[in-house]
Formats: sequence, structure tokens, C-alpha cells
Amino acid sequence: MQRADRVVAVSEFVAHSAKQTLIDTPMQVIYNGIDTKGFKPSHRASNATRPFTLLYVGSWTARKGVDLLAPIMRELGEGFELRYTGGPEAEKDKAHMPPNMSDIGYLQGDAAVANAMQDADALLFPSRSEGFGLVAAEALACGLPVVASRIGPLIEVVDHGETGVLCQLDDVASFVNALRNLPTDQTRLDAMSRAAPSRMQERFSEQAMIEKYLAVYRNITSASLGCRT
Repeated sequence: MQRADRVVAVSEFVAHSAKQTLIDTPMQVIYNGIDTKGFKPSHRASNATRPFTLLYVGSWTARKGVDLLAPIMRELGEGFELRYTGGPEAEKDKAHMPPNMSDIGYLQGDAAVANAMQDADALLFPSRSEGFGLVAAEALACGLPVVASRIGPLIEVVDHGETGVLCQLDDVASFVNALRNLPTDQTRLDAMSRAAPSRMQERFSEQAMIEKYLAVYRNITSASLGCRT
């Protein structure tokens, strides 16, 4: 890192952490870009007769907070269902899961992830550690409100109260209360769904990321050529 011409971090959180633990050097933040042509709203019609559908997308590890999913869903009960990407790694935990959880397995490719997001009402993401929070950003691009842990990088992705809800880390009750309130206020839920894609387009579009990286490369090239003249 000391020999690099430029150092780029994928979030303010990562930049701060790197400066604290690795090396205190200037860093530019360029967020990971979302393909907003693939990850986009589907305008799914609301249906009061079906359960409020939650989605968890991610690896089945404690770092992602998967051990919190069953307690949360047990408290929420019949009015909610959770579709989660578990697969073989989740088999050992299924005996302790309530009936309102269903394993949709590993999703192959962006199109499958986008389809799952477009067919849900909200993303449940109780992660304990992220570098950026790509899944949350993809969900927001699909117009899916995100209920996530209040941790560094997710604070940068989710606007609390506007595009989702940030909950106390490891606090089951905090997640349960936030989720219970979502389907009871359709006006608020619709406002979040409308706000989320435009925020993602402004901050986290793939094109914006590409343009920022190109600007970095141009500056490095210009500086290098200037040194030779």
C-alpha cells in the first residue's frame, strides 16, 4: 500500500478501518456499482391475503447473522414468511427453524438474485460484518426496503426511515419490532420502495463506479507522464 499511486476503498468504513489497522495513507472511496438494468423494481402488486414475504440472501455463516433468523421469524409468526439462501450449509440448523422459513437454495447468477428480490416485500439482513453491503444495495435497487443491522457500511447504504430500517446489532426484539411495523403502514412501505431505486442510481450505479475508476486511472497516467517531461 505504501508503494501504490492510489489507494481505493469500497466504503468509508473500510477506509477508516484500513487507516486504523493497516496504514494511515490517503484513500479514495469508490462504492461497488450495481447493475441497475438488472436490479430494478418489478412493481409487484400487494396482496393482503398472503404473508409478508422477507428474503435473506447471503452465505450461511455467523458473520452474516444467520443464527438470528430463526428467533426473529419465530417471534413474527404466521403473518410473515422468510425465504433464505441456505443450501447444504443450513441443513444442520433446520430442526430448530419455525415453519415460516423456507430454503430457496443457492441462487445462480445476478438474474436469479434479482428475481428473488423482485418477488419479496423486504430484505432481512442481520449481518454482523460487511465491507460494503452489496446485497443490501442490490435489494434497494429492486425497490426492496432493507431491514439490517446498524453497522458501519450498512449505514452508508441504507437511509434509516427512508429506504429501510437499521436495527440494533444482535437485538432480535429490535428486528421484530421493525418488521412488524412495515406491513401495517402501506404508505410508508410504498414510499421506501419508491425512494430506494433512485438513491441507488445516484450513489451506487455501475456506471458511476466505472467513471470514478477511469478518473483515477487518468489521473495516475497524467501524473506519470508529467514526471517524464
